[in-house]
This record gives sequence, structure tokens and C-alpha cells, in this order.
Amino acid sequence: MKNNNLNIKTIFNKSQKLWILVVVMIILTVLQPGVFLTFANMKSILLSISIYGIMVCGTIFPILLGGIDLSVGAVAAAAGAFTVVQIVNSGYTNQGVIIGVCGGLLLGIIVGLVHGVIVTRFNVPPFLITLATQNIVYGVAQLLTGNNVIACMEPKLFAFLGGERVLGVPFSVWIMIFMALISYVLLNKTVFGRSIYAVGGNAEACFLSGIKSKTIIVLAYVASGFTAAMAGIVLASMNRQAIAKAAQGYDNFVLTALVVGGASLMGGEGTITGAIWGAFLVGVISNGLRLLGVASDYHGIIKCIVIIAAVALDANIRYKKSGLQKKSLFFKKNKAQA
Repeated sequence: MKNNNLNIKTIFNKSQKLWILVVVMIILTVLQPGVFLTFANMKSILLSISIYGIMVCGTIFPILLGGIDLSVGAVAAAAGAFTVVQIVNSGYTNQGVIIGVCGGLLLGIIVGLVHGVIVTRFNVPPFLITLATQNIVYGVAQLLTGNNVIACMEPKLFAFLGGERVLGVPFSVWIMIFMALISYVLLNKTVFGRSIYAVGGNAEACFLSGIKSKTIIVLAYVASGFTAAMAGIVLASMNRQAIAKAAQGYDNFVLTALVVGGASLMGGEGTITGAIWGAFLVGVISNGLRLLGVASDYHGIIKCIVIIAAVALDANIRYKKSGLQKKSLFFKKNKAQA
């Protein structure tokens, strides 16, 4: 009997994230039978998380290093704006789409490169530099659009990125899955991925052991900029327009997904599967609240309560698995001290 209980506990500890998601989905299914747990609604959830899901696949790299990238929303807006402006100026041609997409992705790479170089060469805290460039890049987006909404309904090649479906699933979701697979392979099957975790765990030790820490950091921020730009281009395709503030607030969604998914802001801990799980959990909660007719004013409060509970449960289980013993916040006097 004791062995059975131990096995059940072991299984739960290994898949606590899955169980948290299952519990949330069961509750929403009971509250909204025949509405929540449907194929159409699941596709809707995946579509809603695909943008920041794509961002997560690159932003996880600087997070694993103990850094942060607060500019992902701004980069997405600027990349989308550049792409749309280029398409419009080219007369809505497919060539304009290709040039616009490549230019938008290059913009994200350049911003990431600037972040990496400034962080490594000048020792500027990542929080500070990415917060500063957030405002700079939003300014670039405003200059590109003239602070106006620029419509772009054609050509079909551009519309395909965010509006078409492949095998019944939105193409943006396939992009998210593809980027997640690439991130998984890089983090788990390559020297670069092992170096990311090593530098995030102990940068000084890595430097002394000969690992090129600065190169790793620069590449991590380049990856974050690239996926942010890609997400912005897909978002512009979804909306069929460019807006300077199109992706404002997406940096919060990305960080929430990463933290809920088990990534440590101190670096060295986190997985892409956990990050995608975090994005899906946030999407499920948002979708459920809309289906239940909860006023939008309460969405932030309820989501934060559920997220805090999920993070606390996950952290508590991981703490127990570490074999460490918690100390009470309130110490009682020993008999010898009495």
C-alpha cells in the first residue's frame, strides 16, 4: 500500500504542470459544458496564444541566462510596421512581401545584437537596456507608420501568414510549433543549449572553463529579437494592418508564460515545453473567463490569482523534490532557552 502511494506521488511530481492544466480545464468544462472543451474552442485558444507563443521560443534564451528582454512587444510592432510599409510601397506584390518579411526579421536581429553587445561590452543591466530600447523601437514604429493605421489586405501571400489554415489549424500555430521544436533542439541537443544553461547557472565558472560566455549572451538576445520580429509580422498579417502600438503589453504575456512555465528569472532553470505550457495555461484562463461572461475588469485579478497558485504549487513541489527542509517563519523557543 505504501509503495502504491509512493508511485502515485512520484507520477504526480513528475507531471504536476499537466495536472494543473487538467484541473483548470475540467473546472471550465463543468462550468461551460459543450462550449469550452470543443475542437473549435481549442483552436481559438491556440490562435490567441500563437503570437506570444512564438515570442517565448526566443525570449527564453536570455531568461535562462539570468537576463531579460522587455522590448519584445516594441520589436514586434516595428517589424510588423516595416513589413506592411514595404508591401504597400511595392504595390502589394509578392516580392514586396518577401523583402518586407526579411527586412522585419533583420530589424529584430539588429535590435537583439545591440542588446547583446551592450550587455556584454559595457556591463549594462539587461533590464535597463531593454527597457530603454523598448521606447526607442516604439518610436521607430511610429516613424514607420506616421502614427497612423496602415491597412494591408493584399497580397494573399502576406494574408497566408496569419489568416490561412493548414490541416484545419491556423498557420500561425504551425509557426509557433515549428519555433518551439527548434528551441527544444537547440536547448537540449546542442553545445549551444548546454552552454546557455551553464552560463545561466554560473557565468564566472563558465568563463574560467573556457566557454565563450559573451558570444552565448549575444546569440541569446539575437534569438529573442528574431522571434519577436517574426511574431510581429504574423500579428500584422492577422490584423491586415500595421499599428505602432500593435504588440503593446505582449512582453507581459511572454514573461508570465515563462515564469508560470517554471523558468527562473535568476537563470539556469527552465524549459521550452514548460514555457509553451505556461502560454497555454494563460490562454485557457483568458478564454474561460470570456466564456463565463466575467467582466474584463476582473480578468487581470482572477488570472493573477490562478497564476500565483500554479507557480506556488509548482515551486513547492520542486522544493520538496530537492530534499531541502523549510524553516518556519516563526521560531519557537527551545526548552533549553525557556
